[in-house]
Amino acid sequence: MKRQQTTGDLSPFARARRRPCVLSLAGFDPSAGAGVLADVKCFEQHHVYGFAICTAMTVQNDMEFLSCEWRSAARIIGELEPLIRKFNLVAAKVGLIRDEEVLLEVVSYLKSSMPGIRIVFDPVLKASAGFSFHNWNDGLSRLRRVLEKLELICPNFEEMTVMGNRETKAQDTARDWAQYCPVLLKGGHHPSEPGTDYLYLSGGQTCEVIELRPVRGNIYEKHGSGCVLSAAVTANLALGQDLPTACRLAKSYTEAFLKSNETLLGYHS
Repeated sequence: MKRQQTTGDLSPFARARRRPCVLSLAGFDPSAGAGVLADVKCFEQHHVYGFAICTAMTVQNDMEFLSCEWRSAARIIGELEPLIRKFNLVAAKVGLIRDEEVLLEVVSYLKSSMPGIRIVFDPVLKASAGFSFHNWNDGLSRLRRVLEKLELICPNFEEMTVMGNRETKAQDTARDWAQYCPVLLKGGHHPSEPGTDYLYLSGGQTCEVIELRPVRGNIYEKHGSGCVLSAAVTANLALGQDLPTACRLAKSYTEAFLKSNETLLGYHS
């Protein structure tokens, strides 16, 4: 009698089909250091299957950013529809996107089509080369309806300051925003403790804050490191990790990426 095949007996192709399906909605960076190409590299290393939809076509390399051509909400949703009809997307990462209206429309579509999907938003306000995309002052009033649909938002210190009122400390703004969704305040631009991240799990006076300190050792500045961190969080959520664990694992992955070589373009491994 033929032996029943177990999970361990599956071919590599069959096992790959069992991977969680994860989506990146981000810009197309021809250098592959950031955006959808970097996200899919990160997803593959985490053994999740990555889909990618471009929200913007950019003209750039790892040091220069020259221009950006935006994709509309209708175009993004049109590309999402056939994926959602066939695949169970368990998590999504949203990066560079045209404005808060497009963001809300796309996130609302995802949540209505797949209510259980876990969405991570990485608010890209400007390129590392200095090109500005958004000026989301008073960001809470602009983004509150989006925040309520998210699993996590992960700004860096500079972005959190801009999206606050510029007079409020980034930590205080993060605490306020955590009333609507958890906030991972990325520490790459930390004014006094570079590399220390803070995860805010709830808002108000009783806000739970988890400090994520960096490991010691040489690291090198990388184009797209924020994209990699948010993609790694998304992948770990798709694999069933709780949010604090997903953030810790993503930080370790990103630190390995930062240490991978001395150039601006890091290696995923």
